[in-house]
Amino acid sequence: MGLRTSGIFALFFTLSGAPVVAGHSFHCGIEPLSGDAWIPGQVSLQFTDDFKAAEVTDKAFEVPVRARVVRHSSTSYALNWTMPHLAVSEDAGRPQPLYRAVLNTANLKMSLQVVRAGQSGSPPRGSGQCKWEHDLPLLAQNAG
Repeated sequence: MGLRTSGIFALFFTLSGAPVVAGHSFHCGIEPLSGDAWIPGQVSLQFTDDFKAAEVTDKAFEVPVRARVVRHSSTSYALNWTMPHLAVSEDAGRPQPLYRAVLNTANLKMSLQVVRAGQSGSPPRGSGQCKWEHDLPLLAQNAG
């Protein structure tokens, strides 16, 4: 067996034993349900392999932020995050909004609530549909 053939076999066995997903990415479109203040139209979620941490990106600002993740069930995860103060914010000096979301990976739906300290009335809520983007392992990406 030549060097080229043995290299192909080694690559095949390496990839077949590699995890299918290097991370879990979701892209979600959110529609306001009650009030639209601070409800993002689209968010992108990038979870670690074990779903214990995530990075959330509001597609309007393209600023990734870390989210705290708590597992609710075998298919749903609660996420909490805040957006950094933006220079263009008309609410300068007010507390940052706290985003609370639940992602259900079984039906690919997300519900979202935005809470602000000192806010009166019910907080704005939204919900939407998500797409799961299956990532390739890094080794497979470099093999192409």
